[in-house]
Amino acid sequence: MPKADTSWITDEMLDALAMTESDMDPTAYNENSGAAGMYQWMPEFYEKGAEIGFGVDSGPFDPYDPVESRKRAKQYLTGIQEYYPDWDPTEVLMAYNWGPGNVNRFKTQEGFTEKYMAENDWNKQKVEEAMNYPVKILRDYNEMYADLNSTGLESEF
Repeated sequence: MPKADTSWITDEMLDALAMTESDMDPTAYNENSGAAGMYQWMPEFYEKGAEIGFGVDSGPFDPYDPVESRKRAKQYLTGIQEYYPDWDPTEVLMAYNWGPGNVNRFKTQEGFTEKYMAENDWNKQKVEEAMNYPVKILRDYNEMYADLNSTGLESEF
């Protein structure tokens, strides 16, 4: 099995992720989903302490704490990349948004996405959002760090 390359998970990439998720607002709250904080953690993780897996610290936490939220976002991205070392950064970012299980089924089960989208409008919206998610992050990354091209991510996306 190939060794995972997590070198693209930089502070700058985490900034771009936070920009995409919340405009870097540590007090952001999505009334529809209950997602909270800069990295838009879901309530089952921050309130109930549901196990996220992938090496992310377990237990309830304050999603409005930018240091804790960022630490867990980095753990999550790193854990997904290490679990799926053959995934490129776009697929890992899609997994942050849509969930690793959905991305894995998208990659491995023929017809999964079409069936998933046909179930209801919300699923269709989630697929479209997930497919565009890495592009949004790259856009934010490039806008925030136009002078910094140390990661080589332009060639990855």
